[in-house]
Amino acid sequence: MHPNLLGIVVLLTTTCLSGGVCFELISITTVVATAATSAVVMLAEKTGLTSFRCGWLIECCASPTVHLNESGLFTDLNQNLHGQHLVTSTVYKAVKSHMRNKEPSKPLVMSFHGWTGGGKNFVARMIINNIYAKGEKSSFVHVFNAEVEFKHTRHLEQYKDNLQNWLHGNVSKCGRSIFVFDEMDHMPSGLIDAVKPYLGNEAAIRGVDYRKSIFIFLSNTGGQEIVAKCKSEWERGMKREGLRLSDMQDILEKSAYNQLSGFHRSGIIERNLIDHFVPFLPLERQHVRSCIEDEIKRRGINTESTTMQENIEEILDQLLWLPEKSRLYSKSGCKRIANKVGLVLEN
Repeated sequence: MHPNLLGIVVLLTTTCLSGGVCFELISITTVVATAATSAVVMLAEKTGLTSFRCGWLIECCASPTVHLNESGLFTDLNQNLHGQHLVTSTVYKAVKSHMRNKEPSKPLVMSFHGWTGGGKNFVARMIINNIYAKGEKSSFVHVFNAEVEFKHTRHLEQYKDNLQNWLHGNVSKCGRSIFVFDEMDHMPSGLIDAVKPYLGNEAAIRGVDYRKSIFIFLSNTGGQEIVAKCKSEWERGMKREGLRLSDMQDILEKSAYNQLSGFHRSGIIERNLIDHFVPFLPLERQHVRSCIEDEIKRRGINTESTTMQENIEEILDQLLWLPEKSRLYSKSGCKRIANKVGLVLEN
């Protein structure tokens, strides 16, 4: 028998006789667990089998804790996101291509635009949850809300320094980090250009390679222009599914650059560092209905009954639809659906 194990057994026997069983059992369990952990770590280091260490013990910047679940992302986008055919195809292809590339030439940079409730945050979470085993709790996921993090314009220069230091420190730990900047339309103009040096093709900045990272910007800017384009197509008798990404790119780029928001006169746009301007179209009644049905099913309730169909219609009627005459689009998209469903189901 191993000498250390013999010592543990003797300690246990002595403790049982003296009546202090619970206290010593805890100590023994800790010792055994520590020994087991150390053994696994040493085995992983000697054999190169990082899967033993990564995921089971700690979160590593490597598979399996950082790895794109391609089928999972495809399913989420195609089954759980409604009315966003441009988003589905663009995001899936862009993320898959970037994550498959072991040596990308630049970071993946996407800017999501559209009315509230269209799914911008929803899709960002899909990407995160299908790359990182710990999802949004991963230490390699960084989300900034402009209204919270950068609300004082007088601190603009300090924010720039902090942001650059934050990027440097975190990408140093994991090149496959993801950065989400929410509420870009509320960010002080000029601040986001602090990120500009890290979005290009440079192999390293201060010794750190940023080209494997993903940057996502979320903004309501351009929402009105997207709605106007969709309404114009509808008036011409065209289906929204006929819209192409190329129909929206120039519209979104100009609105982001010219409107007073975080991208106002930004060097990021001037230098063409955003790979994809992704339009989130306004949601029609059929799309919001799908969101309501998803929420009801999530609560374990069948949506097929006559009563439940009446409840769904009641929820739809409670929402604000624009324009007033045609009532084409939900002003809040699917954002308020969960609370609306909860209220109706309680009645």
